Amino acid sequence: MITLPSLNELPSKWNEIRERLETDFSTDLETLLHERLTEHEAKQLEQDFIDSIGCAPEEYVRTRRTIGLLETRYPDSPNELTVAAVATPLGEMLAVFGGKGLCLLEFVGQKQLGQEITAVQKALHGQFIFQENEQTQLLHQELDLYFQGRLKAFATPLEMIGTAFQQQVWNALLTIPYGETRSYKEQAQQLGNPKAIRAVAAANGQNKVSILIPCHRVIGSDGKLTGYAGGLNRKQSLLALERGEVQTALF
Repeated sequence: MITLPSLNELPSKWNEIRERLETDFSTDLETLLHERLTEHEAKQLEQDFIDSIGCAPEEYVRTRRTIGLLETRYPDSPNELTVAAVATPLGEMLAVFGGKGLCLLEFVGQKQLGQEITAVQKALHGQFIFQENEQTQLLHQELDLYFQGRLKAFATPLEMIGTAFQQQVWNALLTIPYGETRSYKEQAQQLGNPKAIRAVAAANGQNKVSILIPCHRVIGSDGKLTGYAGGLNRKQSLLALERGEVQTALF
């Protein structure tokens, strides 16, 4: 199961906010903070969250909502979708497998995760079941080896959930060698449509399988790191790992 951080270490002055967050899953955080706190107090709450819980309030709320989506029963959805939590040096990840392979692998707490879970559920008409099997065990093993710098190519089967164009873009991502990068422009050129840079970038952003479909290997034409759903710090760490620059710094 996904780990939901405990709020017990928050300073007692936030008890009312903590109780709302722990018991009312319909709570809209932005509205709650606007109603109850000044701008200064909201900033202080965020800092206290980071200091005592290890994440921002928004990330806590997104994690809680993710758990809610995974625990929901979906009528007329007869298929089982295997779910596993995966611990990594860069944070906990959520893995979802369809009947053909891995269809979602994302860092818990990131912004688009809820939308991606919903998209997978609707596309595959599935119920989420937390369980371990050969597929999840292989993924655990491969990610462990990857973060040790000992694995460059994954054998875990993939099941891409997206439009035909998105899948074309994601397949192009799979051709970027370990330890190398490509620009969005180069990726568009590879697809035979050099003017489709924005469309390619958007499709990269819709990739639901982090690391194995390596959108972290795509950078700006100027060499700068650009958008990554898991956060630019994680993108930088993944690239550094693949270049052999921080073999042990992630642990």
